[in-house]
Amino acid sequence: MPESPNGKPPAPCRKLALLLVRPSKYDDRGYVIRHWRGVLPSNTLNCLHALTLDAVRRGALDGVRVAVHVRDEAVHRVDPERLARRLLRPGVRGLVALAGVQTNQFPRAADLALRFHRAGFAVMIGGFHVSGAAAVSPTLPPECQALVDAGITLVLGEVEEAWPDLLRDAAAGVLRPVYNLLGQLPALDHQPVPVPSPSLQRRFAVRGTGTIDTSRGCPFRCSFCTIISVQGRTMRARDPERVLQQIRASARRARQPIRHYFFTDDNFSRNPAWEPIFDGLIAMREQEGLAIDFMMQVDIAAWRIPRFAEKAARAGCVQVFIGLESIREDNLAAAGKRQNRVDWYRAAIACWHRLGVVCHVGYIIGFPNDTYDRVMQDVRALRDELQVDQASFFMLTPLPGSQDHATAVAAGVPLDPDYNNYDSFHPTWPHPRMSARQWTRAYRDAWREFYDLRHLERALLRQNPHTYWGLFKVYLWYRAAMREGAHPMVTGFFRLRRRLDRRPSLPVEPRLRFWKARVAEIAGTIRDTISLALEMQELWLRTRIVRREYRGWPGLHQFRTRKGTPPAIKVAWHHAHARLARLAGDAIERRALPRASAVLLRRLAVIAADADGNSVPVPQLTLRQGSRQLAAVRRALTAYWRETFARVRRLQVWRVNPVKVLWGLAWEVRLSGAFLIGLATERY
Repeated sequence: MPESPNGKPPAPCRKLALLLVRPSKYDDRGYVIRHWRGVLPSNTLNCLHALTLDAVRRGALDGVRVAVHVRDEAVHRVDPERLARRLLRPGVRGLVALAGVQTNQFPRAADLALRFHRAGFAVMIGGFHVSGAAAVSPTLPPECQALVDAGITLVLGEVEEAWPDLLRDAAAGVLRPVYNLLGQLPALDHQPVPVPSPSLQRRFAVRGTGTIDTSRGCPFRCSFCTIISVQGRTMRARDPERVLQQIRASARRARQPIRHYFFTDDNFSRNPAWEPIFDGLIAMREQEGLAIDFMMQVDIAAWRIPRFAEKAARAGCVQVFIGLESIREDNLAAAGKRQNRVDWYRAAIACWHRLGVVCHVGYIIGFPNDTYDRVMQDVRALRDELQVDQASFFMLTPLPGSQDHATAVAAGVPLDPDYNNYDSFHPTWPHPRMSARQWTRAYRDAWREFYDLRHLERALLRQNPHTYWGLFKVYLWYRAAMREGAHPMVTGFFRLRRRLDRRPSLPVEPRLRFWKARVAEIAGTIRDTISLALEMQELWLRTRIVRREYRGWPGLHQFRTRKGTPPAIKVAWHHAHARLARLAGDAIERRALPRASAVLLRRLAVIAADADGNSVPVPQLTLRQGSRQLAAVRRALTAYWRETFARVRRLQVWRVNPVKVLWGLAWEVRLSGAFLIGLATERY
């Protein structure tokens, strides 16, 4: 009989209760960040879920039954003691795999690991922090060694080839302290494709969204990145047929079909199997009638790869995420990102726009040459000159496993000792030109400057029926995150907070103080939600796409709904508007489109201005023939409700006209009903 690490023979095991857990992180007050509904599912959880199902199906655990429970702490309450009481029974061994742990999640993961261990579970931790930190260090970093000393198992690297062995060791009670797989990069072509847990999918706002990493690795050497330390610089790809089979099967499921994907490859354009995947998706869309679309991460040069951009659009690509990082040559040189050519930026973004694809860029604030004023100039250039649709801003952070971190440690640069702050939206090391306060101000003002409502209106007016609602929902999500004061990547919808789920280094607040702050927080959330809903409703009315306005247009007469419109219309949309926009504005308003709405006229004006490289504001065109501007009605309603509520708060109820209240409610039902239906069904 094998012996466990403590020298005692393990108890016999008939069943393995496996908990796959993605930990969250602590907020600035020390509370676990958790929401009622999430936005971004974890691909790591999906990978481990698929690997477990495959191992069980192949009988790799020698007759031991496996019960798999998937928990994402971003949307689940994870209580180790409660889970132990529920799952651990005689003959049942518990295993917790804390998966995909990034540096900012490591403090929370370590706290959970110790609690699970004390409750009787065997515990493993993997992910980019432990793997990246160990990959560039001759010995285990102190925080990792402390966990090993406490009886926690570390898994370094990718587990595809070793996962059945890890499960067998856990079932036998003989887990080793460290499994170092960093030098054993697995081939992916025969591995199972990530499969989401149906119960976990229901916790996210958009249930029909899935994730797949079709390849791993990155050929470049960016100094701030940890990917090459863990996944290497050689691209490894999954079998395209396996990927396509999984996508087809998920799209045809009767319950919770998945028809929108995020390909989480760090650079899909360097996937050696990109073309067979695109060809298969094109066939699904054009021959099988499956309305599948996706977003992917690519580098700035992807548009120069022959056939890549054109096939991506036909295959259903609605958004590309480009690691732009900076528009300054000196910043790119400092980051070792020589593959980015600033003179390609405008052409690359224009190419994706011509194909009807949204451009989302990642942008880093805090390179050595940055100042507050220069950052603001760059943000305005992104928005007005390059015409980027969406941007995610990050503060330059020396993540363990990156060249930046190794260089800083060697040079004795003072680094923030609290890994909870290594989330790319806290300053964690000194900046040569900005104080921590100036740096934080530049970061926060970048979000406010870019996501100004006038820019959102302009960007939405550029969209086609395939991309409009997707981008609109992203803007809703990002504006909600800005009101919450957090980065969108760690937010969801309606923040949940539990008094006892606080960082152990901080005291538990007294009930009265906690609930006083919590009630105020909920009231503020409700107030902000109503304000945001009215704001986004007006934005929709100012930018919406109306079917009936396109019935007579050549190439667009088949426009029906997002799911029913032929894919070719996505590209035809841009060309049709470009042709009409070339007409003089007066001619459009007087003769060419006698029944056009103000929204359509603004859309044509924006497209004409963008084609000329003009960054003028969205024109405020007047409607002819007495047509009603619903956006103006929305603004008037919002102003009326504010005035009415102010009178009620001042106890001036006699100044409230009940007839006007009924009139306002009738309009509110009409406008809000149409908006909510559109938001929920993605129909125009």
